[in-house]
This record gives sequence, C-alpha cells and structure tokens, in this order.
Amino acid sequence: MGILHIRITEANQVIKLDRSIHGQNMTLRKAVIIKNKDQSGTPYNYKGGCTVSLDFLKGGLQIASNTNQDELSIPFKQEEDVSFINYDLNFESETIDQNFLVSVRNYDKSGDEPPFDPSGATNNALMFIDLYFDYASLYDYNRY
Repeated sequence: MGILHIRITEANQVIKLDRSIHGQNMTLRKAVIIKNKDQSGTPYNYKGGCTVSLDFLKGGLQIASNTNQDELSIPFKQEEDVSFINYDLNFESETIDQNFLVSVRNYDKSGDEPPFDPSGATNNALMFIDLYFDYASLYDYNRY
C-alpha cells in the first residue's frame, strides 16, 4: 500500500511529485491544517473552513454535491491553530500526473482565496494544509 502526502502552501499551487500514480482507488485519510497564531488586528474569516480542488478528482464523477463540484470540504474552527480532520473517503481517481494543480477557496464558496503564509508572519493565515491519501499500488501491474 502506498501513501500520497500533499502539502499545500498556496491558494493556487502546482504540486510536483517524483512520479505519476496510475488511476485506482484513493482513500483520503487525514487533513491537517496549520494556521499562524491569532495576533493583533482583525483575523481572516474562513467562514467555517476551506474547500480544496484537486485536478485528479475533477470531471463531475467523484463528488456529487449541492454546494460544490469535485472539491473536498475541510471544516475547521476559526480560533484553532492546528486542526486534524480524519476521513475515510474513497475515490476512484484518474491517473495522477507528476504535476497537478491544487486550488483552495473559502468554505462558503464565495470565491475568495484564503491567505497563506508559510513564514508565520501574517495574522491567522494558513501555513500548510497537509492531505494524506492511501492507495493500493504505486505500479500498474495490470498493464503487463
């Protein structure tokens, strides 16, 4: 069994893996959100969390919803600096290319991009979103 770990540090980011992963069942196991400490001033309002769009889950075939289209909804509390959300969501993913796009938006789908600042200097900004998937096989043995 393999693990796919994705660290998101920007609202629109190209993720670069060392190899592609053939299309197969992917199970989202955990999301970890790390934000900067609430400092002086008005903190950014995440409106309940964020949504994450991954290129390999696009196409309207994986997530049927009345609020979003092929996006992962990740709720977290505004005042917490570190949030762990456990999942057991299975997806039949397309082939995951070595490079793919990830987009992060507000939880309420207002179109706003939440602020990211991995340095920790911006009030209440996201530092990282880590996603952990597990999958059956790194190699496509059925192609032989």
